[in-house]
Amino acid sequence: MFSHEKSTDLLDSTMDVLEDEPANATPQSGLGVIDQWLAQLNKAENAAEISATLEQVKTQLESDRINTGELARLLDTLSTQTSEFSVFMGSEGDIAPRLEGLASALKSLAGQLSNQE
Repeated sequence: MFSHEKSTDLLDSTMDVLEDEPANATPQSGLGVIDQWLAQLNKAENAAEISATLEQVKTQLESDRINTGELARLLDTLSTQTSEFSVFMGSEGDIAPRLEGLASALKSLAGQLSNQE
């Protein structure tokens, strides 16, 4: 599935988007990285749920009228799925802890969006 180098590059890109200053970010800022994740996740046999949720996030971001509550709910679900997915990565290397960091960033973003409603 993922090579270690591809995984770390993708995680770095994702965290860059999530940690970008809110003033610099647009909902569409993450679409490129979402497409990269989907390309990788669709090759994995154990990633159907997370891939489906990510597709829903992408659909929300592409919408003319983003439903903030729905997007927050999807990001929260994606956070949980990412955390669960990290277990499949095993304890070797740094991918599992980095996925946990990503899950935490997604949960934080979901919380921020929920507070904007």
